[in-house]
Amino acid sequence: MRRYRAILVDIGLVGIAALDGVLGLYTSGMTELILTLVGAAGLLLRRRFPLVAVALALPALFLTGGPIASVIALATVATRVSSTTALAVATAVTFLGLTLSWDSIESINDLVLAIVYGTMTSGGAVAIGRLRRGQTRLAASLAELERAREEETRLAAREAVAEERAHLAREMHDVVSHQVSLITVQAGALMVRVEDPEVVDTADTIRQLAATTLTELRQMLLVLRADGPEAAPLTPQPTLAHLRELLDVADLDVTARIDLPDGLAQVVQRAVYRTVQEGLTNVRKHAPGARVEVTAGVEAGETVVLRVVNSAPTEPVTPQIATARLGHRGLSERAHLLGGSFRSQASDDGSYEIELRLPLSGRARP
Repeated sequence: MRRYRAILVDIGLVGIAALDGVLGLYTSGMTELILTLVGAAGLLLRRRFPLVAVALALPALFLTGGPIASVIALATVATRVSSTTALAVATAVTFLGLTLSWDSIESINDLVLAIVYGTMTSGGAVAIGRLRRGQTRLAASLAELERAREEETRLAAREAVAEERAHLAREMHDVVSHQVSLITVQAGALMVRVEDPEVVDTADTIRQLAATTLTELRQMLLVLRADGPEAAPLTPQPTLAHLRELLDVADLDVTARIDLPDGLAQVVQRAVYRTVQEGLTNVRKHAPGARVEVTAGVEAGETVVLRVVNSAPTEPVTPQIATARLGHRGLSERAHLLGGSFRSQASDDGSYEIELRLPLSGRARP
């Protein structure tokens, strides 16, 4: 809509400037008319090439005295050209043409009037152009302020959701995990008190299921607290400073290449730590004896990329109790909340890879 309106305005200005030449036919010849029409047509270029529009309008101004195209072009230069030198030159040349176009200069009074006419006309065009330029900048500033306000509102809403998630995590931790822990303790006590092998096996199964459920529950709590406020964490949250302790383990063959900048957002640091932690835990469970390669860096100056790759297991794999893979789900949701992605992939040779990608700012794109 704005584009069509701009086109209509340009056509109207061209028509007005051309009309100036047509109305002057009774005092001018064909050459003057052509120059006026060229100057008028040059106004079609004023938005993209305002200085060219001024140059095309000047011949008609100096030879015919028709000021309309030159004044419009000068106003456009004042609106769109940031160079003070270019504006000064365009203003000076237009002022000279307007002054010389005065009907007759036969006395000092006529010269003064011509100068006043040239000054007011060219100065008025520049003033209108600069006023329009300031209006455009002000509108852009207001639009930016509105976007900033919307972003602030979005972040406030997100913080409120995160706070509620943290509250829910605390409730789950205080209630559910306590009950599951009691189940584990009671099952262990039952195994000691009875001698029936079937009862012992059942109690052991209950104990293992309860322990696995508790582990998965804690993984879920990590997701619920991913963007929670720092004022109410359940436990001290790890950062990249704790990553070395996680990687320096005796039971795994780990090669790490970490090249991440200082000052990363805390949520990004926690996501990297938890992903490495999950990867190493999976190796212990499903790929004993495997070599592990951990790489982390920044791609294209804006994306944090972490990969944890392990080779095929070289030792017998101990059967594990089936889980719901909530660890990977939690990492995937965490990455999504931060505007990134998480993927895992097994290869035909028995190796396994997980990859985390997050924006450097740790903030989801709107």
